Amino acid sequence: MMFAEMYFFIITCVSILLVLIVMPSVIHIAQKNQLFDDHSLSRKDHGCGIPRLGGIAFFISSILTSLFVIKPSAGLPMYQLYAASIILFGVGIKDDLSGVHFHTKLIVQAVVAFIITALGDIRINNLCGVFYVDQLNYIPSILISMLLIMFIINAFNLIDGIDGLAGTLAVIAYCTFGYNFMLIHQIVFAALAFIIAGSAGAFLYYNFSPAKIFMGDAGSMFLGMICAVFAIKFIAVKEASAVSIIQNAPVLAVAVLIVPAFDTLNVIAVRLYNKKSPFKPDRNHIHHRMLLLGLTHLQTTLILGAVTLFFIGLALLLQTANTSFMLLLFTAILLLLNAVVNGLVRVKIRSAYPATS
Repeated sequence: MMFAEMYFFIITCVSILLVLIVMPSVIHIAQKNQLFDDHSLSRKDHGCGIPRLGGIAFFISSILTSLFVIKPSAGLPMYQLYAASIILFGVGIKDDLSGVHFHTKLIVQAVVAFIITALGDIRINNLCGVFYVDQLNYIPSILISMLLIMFIINAFNLIDGIDGLAGTLAVIAYCTFGYNFMLIHQIVFAALAFIIAGSAGAFLYYNFSPAKIFMGDAGSMFLGMICAVFAIKFIAVKEASAVSIIQNAPVLAVAVLIVPAFDTLNVIAVRLYNKKSPFKPDRNHIHHRMLLLGLTHLQTTLILGAVTLFFIGLALLLQTANTSFMLLLFTAILLLLNAVVNGLVRVKIRSAYPATS
């Protein structure tokens, strides 16, 4: 075990080092060519142009490090993952530089999800009793897995709204997956998780407020895609593993992704309720509402990171509980927290703009 821990430490350090080497050049090139974030948009929180190409550095770091340490036949369909990553990263870069219509992004995401599920055979085979469903047939398995991958890709894309938030949640997710893969002796999965955790962690050095660079759509969609892959594989390999240290893999996977997942579902519901397109950007995200309360980017990021850790802890504490019960408990807690934030925002607005008689 000591050798494995040293191995993970070394590859994490390598991925960190690569980002620290590549990122200054990315920032310099972006600034020189004025490849800035469009800060004229009303939903932006920065007053000056900031490059959106930070995803380039940790994408390069993640791919290069994995090429050197993970063999294509080592338990993951690496060729399919590389192909899916490059396709998604390419459309993300195009979006960061000149914009891409959301229809185009959805089509590309569907293609990527198909490559991963149908060609890479990374898919959900069992719903573990959720909605009283266990084993899935092939076609429903592919369709549900594709929808899940597309959902998590967009969830990470949407949560990337303030300095450090998406990167912090990604580091928590990848470290959690990496550690738990290590516990169930899935060394290849653990290695890839720690590689990306190191890359995303190094990126945070440049992304914490005041941000020098954003990860952009290319970075956030890449992180979301690999997180979706890990969530699916974690549930699958845990079900097939004889190791009993982790009792309820689906609940832990949900806990890891709970903040971006709930925020995405919430903003979609709000937009539909207001008869707006679910794809039209606004400032109804949880991080935007927390900023309205007077919190800084760093404070908001730390609070949402702590919320994620709370749910991970709750999932580990109640491992033997029924999966459906845990998902209902998570939902109830999230709805309560969301109601508290909304209530505080309303109080803040009323105090700032008191009614006049």
